Amino acid sequence: MWFRVFPRLLRTQAVSALGLCALGFFAPVSDARAQDASEQQNLFQQMVRSPGNHEVTFAYVKVATARGDYEAAIGALERLLFYNPKLTRVKYELGALYFRLGSYEMAKRYFKEALASPDVDAVTRERIETYLPDTEKQLQPSRFSGFVQTGIRSQSNASFSPGAGVLRLGGQDLALLPSAQRKSDINWFGLVGLSHDYDLQNQRGDILETRAVGYLTEQSRLKDLNVGFVDISFGPRLALAPELLPGVTVKPYVVAGNTWLGGVSYFSTAGAGIGMKIPVNDRFSFGPDFEWRRADFRTTDPVAGFGSSDWYTTSLTGSWNIAQQIKLDARGLYRRGDASLVFQSFDQWAFEAALTLEFGPPFVWMSRNWSIAPFVRWIDTRFDAANPFIDPLTVRSDHQWSVGALFNAPITKNFGISAAVQYEKTDSSLPNYRLDNFSVMFGPTARF
Repeated sequence: MWFRVFPRLLRTQAVSALGLCALGFFAPVSDARAQDASEQQNLFQQMVRSPGNHEVTFAYVKVATARGDYEAAIGALERLLFYNPKLTRVKYELGALYFRLGSYEMAKRYFKEALASPDVDAVTRERIETYLPDTEKQLQPSRFSGFVQTGIRSQSNASFSPGAGVLRLGGQDLALLPSAQRKSDINWFGLVGLSHDYDLQNQRGDILETRAVGYLTEQSRLKDLNVGFVDISFGPRLALAPELLPGVTVKPYVVAGNTWLGGVSYFSTAGAGIGMKIPVNDRFSFGPDFEWRRADFRTTDPVAGFGSSDWYTTSLTGSWNIAQQIKLDARGLYRRGDASLVFQSFDQWAFEAALTLEFGPPFVWMSRNWSIAPFVRWIDTRFDAANPFIDPLTVRSDHQWSVGALFNAPITKNFGISAAVQYEKTDSSLPNYRLDNFSVMFGPTARF
């Protein structure tokens, strides 16, 4: 059964945070941005006429920050601080703004000044003590961070069986045995993401990046579908031309991973790639990427959907900070899989996107914003030839789409709760691969 269920099982076991809201969202956003620009200009005129009016200045800063005009907000706050150096709130806001701009030395300075103020309130102190360690970490040459999540996941089709209960072999449609038909299940899962950056301190901003992700599940009933996954990449991120192209970087890297199914190694990958990051402005950046991987499957079953092959992947990623608390991430890719068996070679196109909406937590003592990220994913996979062991007259072609949302609620500066819902449906030219699955996950998180 692995040749049918595993490619889908692996894709959906790790919950994605990529997606997109309805297209109708963007027209209101455009109108709101125009209104905010007009409001910012009006507040600026009031601020010039009444430079000592703190409320007008704070209103101007709020609008400017929401529009991503951090330099204007910083200028207004520093003007206030010039006339009254004892304003603790202003020092905190300046630290937060410099942090967003990546000016960590200035952020650290203002955070510490605010923290040393005798009139700092408990809420502001908690927020500073949350973000100051992040600020100081960014100033260190060796920076290590991580994310851990565990919890429970429920799936309506944990066995990933065809929805019609039919399996085609040798060109004949066969009814699945009751033991092989669609089954729901609940599993425990653990997800770990680790990141390490080492600053080469060569005045160019070059760093060595190491990234690792691991995932593990334990099914309640379907033990033979327990999944384990690990993937690691390493490479230098180099400034391409710091003076001519500020912020543009290129990263050559090596990558390797392994996947286990039912406690047994199912396939491993190893390869190399190169990617770029190109900031267009303070709000938008994109980057092309090319990667080659050798995928070695531990099976010689001729009816397996995928086999050992070379994967060549070209992708384009974009990130747009629409507003201070609204961010759109998207990625499109094309992958070519060349296998020794022509019916296991394939072309694959995919697109995925997410709209992350941040909002203030319900209690003032919570120092980090909460967020919800609706997402969407589309994958189209077309094989080169018909698999004669399944159906010699029908070439496999899969069309998969999924939608869902990820909710993240930090409770303290290090711990929180996360939940996600996802619905996935696959249409295929072969009944073996037609299925749908609805999943819900929930559990605690930790970041460091």
